[in-house]
Amino acid sequence: MSRIFGSIRQSGYVVRDINERMAFLSGTVGIGPWFVARNVQLPMCTYRDREIELEMHVALANSGTHQIELIQQVSPVGSIYTEWLDLYPSGNLLQHVSSWEEDFDGVVSRAQTVGWRIIQEGRSNYGPFAYLEHPDDPKMVFEVTLKGPERASIFEQVEAAAKGWDGTDPIREGWPKYEG
Repeated sequence: MSRIFGSIRQSGYVVRDINERMAFLSGTVGIGPWFVARNVQLPMCTYRDREIELEMHVALANSGTHQIELIQQVSPVGSIYTEWLDLYPSGNLLQHVSSWEEDFDGVVSRAQTVGWRIIQEGRSNYGPFAYLEHPDDPKMVFEVTLKGPERASIFEQVEAAAKGWDGTDPIREGWPKYEG
């Protein structure tokens, strides 16, 4: 556990082809089932202090208690995702780790006091998120998201689906429904 960010709950990968990556991870690695939301448009997002209109496909699955996130950006704007693919053109590499925090503002503030800076932030339908980097190692990206009741419910259902998964129905369209 990080004394600044809390527990790392998720590993995020930027991919060029989310369908190919879900098929590989479910069929060859045995991680699944995948819940994929397509053409997600964020109501608000800034990248390096510039407002952007971001659209992406996002897939989630668990391996035990650890969540794997796949992101394929579909809009043409610059973002931390396009920046990552410019550095690593083949994609499929770990881009960020994430913590889910009830004290979102407190965690971001603590990180900033020790030199972390926000490179991309925004709001999804489930609350705020921020990606941070540190000048001593700008390729280490940490995401903090607000762990509100809707996001917690979705993440719990993704984890529950992975327990005892037998390989059937490996790709499921949409997020699980909020159970609150």
